[in-house]
Amino acid sequence: MTAHNQGKQQQQQNLLKARAHLLLAKWIDRAGQTQSDVIIGQYKQAVDSHNRWEKGHYYLGKHYNKLLESEKAKTPGKQAQTFITGETAKLVIENYLRSLAFGAKYIYQTVPRILTLWLELGTDAELPLDPKYGTDENFRNHTAAQRRKLLGAVHTQLKKYVDRLPPFVFYTALSQIVARICHTNRAVNDLLIDIVARVVTHHPKHALWTLLAVVKSASRDRASKGLTCMSKVLEYSKKLRSETDISELRALVQRGQKLSDQLLRVCEADIPGKPSTVSISRDLGFNHGFPPCKLVIPLESTLTASLPTVTDNVNMKTHKALSKEPLTISSFLDEVLVLNSLQRPRRISVRGSDGHVYALLCKPKDDLRKDQRLMEFNAMINRSLKKDADSSKRRLYIKTYAVTPLNEECGLIEWVDNLKTLRDILLSIYKQKNIQPNYGELRNLLNEATSSPKKMPIFQSKVLAQFPPVFHEWFVEMFPEPAAWFTARLRYTRSCAVMSIVGHVLGLGDRHGENILFEEGNGGTFHVDFNCLFDKGLTFEKPELVPFRLTHNMVDAFGAYGYDGPFRKSAELTLQILRQNEDTLMTILETFVYDPTTDFIGKKKRKENPIVPDTPEGVLEQVQNKVKGFLGGESVPLSVEGYVQELVAMATDEWRLASMYIGWCAFF
Repeated sequence: MTAHNQGKQQQQQNLLKARAHLLLAKWIDRAGQTQSDVIIGQYKQAVDSHNRWEKGHYYLGKHYNKLLESEKAKTPGKQAQTFITGETAKLVIENYLRSLAFGAKYIYQTVPRILTLWLELGTDAELPLDPKYGTDENFRNHTAAQRRKLLGAVHTQLKKYVDRLPPFVFYTALSQIVARICHTNRAVNDLLIDIVARVVTHHPKHALWTLLAVVKSASRDRASKGLTCMSKVLEYSKKLRSETDISELRALVQRGQKLSDQLLRVCEADIPGKPSTVSISRDLGFNHGFPPCKLVIPLESTLTASLPTVTDNVNMKTHKALSKEPLTISSFLDEVLVLNSLQRPRRISVRGSDGHVYALLCKPKDDLRKDQRLMEFNAMINRSLKKDADSSKRRLYIKTYAVTPLNEECGLIEWVDNLKTLRDILLSIYKQKNIQPNYGELRNLLNEATSSPKKMPIFQSKVLAQFPPVFHEWFVEMFPEPAAWFTARLRYTRSCAVMSIVGHVLGLGDRHGENILFEEGNGGTFHVDFNCLFDKGLTFEKPELVPFRLTHNMVDAFGAYGYDGPFRKSAELTLQILRQNEDTLMTILETFVYDPTTDFIGKKKRKENPIVPDTPEGVLEQVQNKVKGFLGGESVPLSVEGYVQELVAMATDEWRLASMYIGWCAFF
């Protein structure tokens, strides 16, 4: 017993020592007055003092990552040999993998970065060395050989940790892994398929949705890789403990494939005429006959992995990240609600294994992978907002929901009840006051107002004068009880501020009255349709010149302070948190702008605009500049307060508002 106590005491002593070394390392690192070798030595002392400590490995990896980024920024002639061969990237990967073995606190920072660096190494090993590095044949051959050797070493490490780490670690980045499943390097490709198969074998009810979308891909190559994964899953299933587990997994895979076919049929079926409801079996060709499928209902609550809490003495292997008895699909109700927007999306109802009914939106002719990745990004921001004391006190958040692609053109979206679009709310209030917008006349007035600075007053006197601010009335009507009204208005103001800043940083445009909705239960702001990203709005026929929507009605509902009260404070806090978490933010963004399967940058449908980047590097640089506080064309960054002040001034500038296209309704 005493030996056990002594061991425990020694471990605590080691941890204390490691903490001290790490603190010193972070100080000298931040002071910027010490050579890199000394700093690395100090971080290593923290790791050596207690090598089973997640934090030590993470910060050593983070320092190597900092070195990697500074080398990347140099011109090819000045880059270190360790960077060119991939040695630095290997050190980042190794240390991040070690940190994952001892805890999940940094999982969302490390896993996406490990994958990005590894996949880059794989691509570089395949390609000839860039001519920018000179023409010396010996140097080029040596570097190419080194790259291949290092990639082999990284693979050895990865295989070791893929075996050791619990599969939920990779489940958290499954969409990123699946996006790169057609990697050109054979060895990388095999390992990616292996990781996907492991995750699906261990968490089939949750992860199979992602794999089914690959199998149904329009790209032959992706679909065949998906089928390879499926057969690997069935191969792995033989290693499961009992015969019932094996037969259950096989049945789940077969039923999952059938269900996926049926849901695609529901999405794609043509609906003649304009009925508001149809029958799922009679009109959309769905077969009620097949037995219940044990896949989870694709909701945010069922698909999200729960991580071990930081205070636990974490045993990564025994942690249950996903429920063993989750909420699964029992049957489908027959009535389907058809929405009247252009693509006629359909709302289907699913009865869960708990007896309750859940609604999902089947969306045809829309690549939902972009929305899915953006929800992951927003979830990351929510985690950062929760961690910070000031933002957590104010309950700052972005409302997120589950998005499940079925292939590149269709998918399921978790239905959120009791939402009302800004446009519907305002039109119904204006209708009560006998105010009807005449769009033809308004278009002419807006064109006239923007034709010369002298005519700008027309926007106030003839356009806005027709539409007095009325949005505050909705809050009074929905929340007649004073305390509830005050809480709802505050929630609206704060959630609107968070999404305004995040939307601006991501260059999210097209925020017209149909894409901003409000929760009738609590007043929170809810955004949909994330197709217009990375300042694509500037390439429209009528470029979008405002950073976010802050029209007179939006400001009116903030109350007596306008945008100078809780809105400004919440916006500043959000930007502050984005600055503090810039590394994590850029790592996650990097995973989607380099994603070969989705056109995030929107090159296909746009006219050229020199301010709008059209390469992944350009997009990342632009986002980073916004986070740091650089206004377009400026070389000195603004403080958080100064930057928010400028954004609010731009969003409420009359000339910019009057220049927006008519459908955006700057007068609402």
